[in-house]
Amino acid sequence: MINSLETVALLSDPDLLAGTHELVDNSLCTEADLLVHLSEIDERKLYADRAFPSMFAFCVGELRFSEDAAYSRIMVARAARRVPAMIEATRSGQVHLTGLRLLAPHLTAENHSEVLAEATGKTKREIEELVARLAPQPAVAPTIRRLPERPAPARAEPLTLALEPAPARPPPREDHRRAIAPLAEKKYRVEFTADQELHDKLREAQDLLRHRIPDGDLACIVERALDLLIDHVKKERFGVGRKPRQPSAVAVQEEASSRHIPDAIKRKVYQRDGGRCTLVDERGRRCPATGNLEFEHVDGFALTHLHDEDRIRLLCRSHNQHAAEKTYGRAFMERARSLRVSTCSGPGRGALRAVTRQLDLLGQPTGAEGAGSKSVMCVAERSTQASHAVPVW
Repeated sequence: MINSLETVALLSDPDLLAGTHELVDNSLCTEADLLVHLSEIDERKLYADRAFPSMFAFCVGELRFSEDAAYSRIMVARAARRVPAMIEATRSGQVHLTGLRLLAPHLTAENHSEVLAEATGKTKREIEELVARLAPQPAVAPTIRRLPERPAPARAEPLTLALEPAPARPPPREDHRRAIAPLAEKKYRVEFTADQELHDKLREAQDLLRHRIPDGDLACIVERALDLLIDHVKKERFGVGRKPRQPSAVAVQEEASSRHIPDAIKRKVYQRDGGRCTLVDERGRRCPATGNLEFEHVDGFALTHLHDEDRIRLLCRSHNQHAAEKTYGRAFMERARSLRVSTCSGPGRGALRAVTRQLDLLGQPTGAEGAGSKSVMCVAERSTQASHAVPVW
């Protein structure tokens, strides 16, 4: 394993990616062949000859599958006997194993081609929505109910000699249902546990809105509350919906030297980029992230001290950090991030100056030749803004 890791560490980026794709292709072929073998073992009931009561027990006990892997593979292997196209869908990577397990009960000789084609490249959540459309479930009635108190752990009792063993207690039941799950087309069940404070707020909202929502429907109330919350956060973080004001000459001068991006620019960038990370890879695929978005100065604010909407873009935090590492070097960024904790609790500008001096002592960041102290200041300021809503580079 050590030699293998050392060998892989020497690969170039293109070779590493190509080798990974080759391994995935091989694993898909192996998985498809495995499903065929499991199907035949199940058909012949060979698990019984091995002293296992079921195919599931055989897969877990002899083949060392996890319970989840055993269940998924058995479900798909059995369904593939009536819909052989599922094996080819596995071999080609058209649909992943979990997706095939979700689709298995709903595939027929008549619809399997269409359904498998629609499921191609879909995530588990997207396939769950497809299943909900194929087999819609009734809507869930809105309810608020009190959950039972969890019993306190029993105290250890002294050991006693017993002629008969005490009956085994069943293990505590765990609820693995998802908080948001599709029921039918464009219909979802939303479920979560609320504390007393949230419960009281929901009741108060129902009472306040009785004149508009007489039945106190929770879905309507939550939707209205989310509309207000989304509008507020967009206005606060991206300037969307905020009434533009004519800035004074002094304000314009202050904004030019400040790291704070003017609301007018934030609003235009957010709307232009569609509220989504703008990173596009060499294949033309755009990052789908719409959360943890940050404004990034393409040329580096520390180098230009300009807020130009044409040179500012939205990036998710991961790609913003990646871009910074390309500019300043990974080692430099790691050292800068290591100082974040001390600056977050430090005394404002004094902490910033102290960290700037420390970063200066660390030396020039790689990949930023000619940036001088401005580059160091940029990273230092970023390290003090860990709690800010819109970090910028």
